[in-house]
Amino acid sequence: MASTSKKTIVRVFEGFAGYGGASFAMKRLNKKSKKLRFEVVGYSEICQSAIDLYNANHKSCNHKSPLKNWGDITKIDVSELPNFDMFTGGFPCQPFSSAGSRLGELDPRGTLFAEIIRICKVKKPKYIFLENVVGLSRGKCKPTFENILRIFKEIGYDIQTTILNSKDYGVPQTRQRLWFFGVRQDLGGLPNNFSMTPEKVEMTEFIEDYLDANPAEDLYKSQRQVDHVKEVHNKPADYFHVQERLCYDYYNRKIRTDRVCMTITPPNHNVVRIVEPPVNGQDRFRKLSIDEHFRLMGFKINEKEREIIYPDNQTYIQLGERAGNGWEINVVTILLDHIFKQL
Repeated sequence: MASTSKKTIVRVFEGFAGYGGASFAMKRLNKKSKKLRFEVVGYSEICQSAIDLYNANHKSCNHKSPLKNWGDITKIDVSELPNFDMFTGGFPCQPFSSAGSRLGELDPRGTLFAEIIRICKVKKPKYIFLENVVGLSRGKCKPTFENILRIFKEIGYDIQTTILNSKDYGVPQTRQRLWFFGVRQDLGGLPNNFSMTPEKVEMTEFIEDYLDANPAEDLYKSQRQVDHVKEVHNKPADYFHVQERLCYDYYNRKIRTDRVCMTITPPNHNVVRIVEPPVNGQDRFRKLSIDEHFRLMGFKINEKEREIIYPDNQTYIQLGERAGNGWEINVVTILLDHIFKQL
């Protein structure tokens, strides 16, 4: 970690990068912090649509060239990696997610988590900052979670965890995620009285404020399709006759009257819908637009500002998948700010 007369620089390697949720959050912090600057020195990602989205939005520190993608994390020669101060990433959650089989792995060294350990044992970054689904810490997966904490301790890290929900930090989405942060023990570990949980932020805007003013017509379902949903979900004919735009939780078969969206997921899970006041007696029931996906992931997208750029070649499915599998950057910004103010 380099120090200048103005700012301390934290060099970051972003594993399992996706669209670069950590990078987006760190850009925000770089603009507001007078003492700290994050610089990403490289990333690892294998999904081409994620790589294209990452490269469209993140450049090297000189802003002239793309950051190096080290590709498949299992094939990285650790000796070739540049030095860095923090490893960050959301390691694959499928074994632990309620949307998957949730079988977990009793020994996490049998999963891609092992690659984090392999890299950190050699590079010995000062900090580790990771994310996963809440299911990793509960039920059948809890032994895996406990093994992960034990392994971090074995390789010399003092780790704490927390579970944060986006709706508790200003974004109207119910999105709980498990966060890990650790400091090397030989550098003193975490400070006394260290807290992993930031103070909650009151929500002042709700889902209506995050939706497009004029959504594209191809997002809407036909009345016949809506009638089929009502039939399958056993709803009365006027069930979708709402007074304001709200989220319909397809998974739990109910309108969210709390004015908050359910968890954003990849489009193939087919669970997030928007229900709007009827027009000429016809139900208005639709998918989220791509901008709406990313607004609910914490991005500022309006007439004055666009915090994320979409590559021209990406489809609705590809971009929706990236959003559903990504980090909600508002909560990441708040968490990283909270953490580094204590260090």
